[in-house]
Amino acid sequence: MGQNEDKMKKLIILSMAVLFMTAGCEESEKQVAKEAPAAAPVQQAQTVAPAEPAAPAAPQATIVNVDWNKALEMQKAGAFLVDVRTPAEVAEGMAPGAANIPLQEITQRLAEFPKDKDVVVYCRSGKRSMAASQFLIDNGYEHVFNVVGGFLAFPAK
Repeated sequence: MGQNEDKMKKLIILSMAVLFMTAGCEESEKQVAKEAPAAAPVQQAQTVAPAEPAAPAAPQATIVNVDWNKALEMQKAGAFLVDVRTPAEVAEGMAPGAANIPLQEITQRLAEFPKDKDVVVYCRSGKRSMAASQFLIDNGYEHVFNVVGGFLAFPAK
């Protein structure tokens, strides 16, 4: 009977470990405790289960906001400047030397964004460029810059 109890404890500990591994990062301890079996309190499983050191997560890149002066300076230094507005909006004017890849086409045209350069993104006001910038970050781009204020803030010459 002692062996059966040991097997049962191991099974409960294994179940708890799987539960913790599959629980979402946003779950609170209170929610996890509600899901735990009554026979195995969360505290007991935490103290009995051996803890393995977690591998350090690679830091995720973040979007850096820049103004037009900085964006144009970066473009002169070799950054890829991209306008994510629609072709109809671009027909009304765009930053010289910018590429036009509308936000609606970004998933199909992802390969056009260089990974070895800074990518500076703008739209009309800043909302779509922020979405495009986040999409690039989510797809492994590390040097992504969002132009604050979008084309509405473009300096008049």
